[in-house]
Amino acid sequence: QIAANPNVEICAMADGDWLRIEGELVEDDDAEEYEIPMAGIRVSYVLTEEEYFKCLKHSGIYKSQGTRGLIEAVVLGILAVIFFVVFFMTGGVSNIVFGCISLIFIAVLLVVPNLHMRSMAKSMADGKLIEAEIYPDSVEIGRDDGAWKIELDGTSRIQEFDNIIMIFADHNRSFAIPERAIDPDFLPEIKGILLAGTTPTYEE
Repeated sequence: QIAANPNVEICAMADGDWLRIEGELVEDDDAEEYEIPMAGIRVSYVLTEEEYFKCLKHSGIYKSQGTRGLIEAVVLGILAVIFFVVFFMTGGVSNIVFGCISLIFIAVLLVVPNLHMRSMAKSMADGKLIEAEIYPDSVEIGRDDGAWKIELDGTSRIQEFDNIIMIFADHNRSFAIPERAIDPDFLPEIKGILLAGTTPTYEE
């Protein structure tokens, strides 16, 4: 409509008098140069060892390893039961030996990954301050040479767990924000921005 008829008129009243301004709209290709940049919501925090541990548990590699390890543990558990039942029914030292070996492997499958994640979380929790600025269309993390950005265009995944918001971006990069680091007055707004620009994932 403006392209067809660019004539405009603005009317207003001041102190009982009507004011009328007439003009013609002209398309400006350089309008972006005059737009006022929208301020982002800044957050800064230090992730604790326990928060790093929770994030590692929900990372892709450990989730897949955890699922595989659980399946293997179930299979070994069934084998252990069979070995012990056969031992009590027919005897044979080999049956109880294989049953015990199965239990040892179950313990290894369930305990070792957890210990490794604990060790990694401890080394990652070095007290480094994490700074980020959240905009309606992106999240900017860090400063200077270490800065990077997550575009909120639906290409990244988001998951919420244990009062932590975690975004899985491209190139195997992830970003976690504990809710404790966000002003309660801004928490609903930040959650809305992040959820609107990402794809939610849920616990299996």
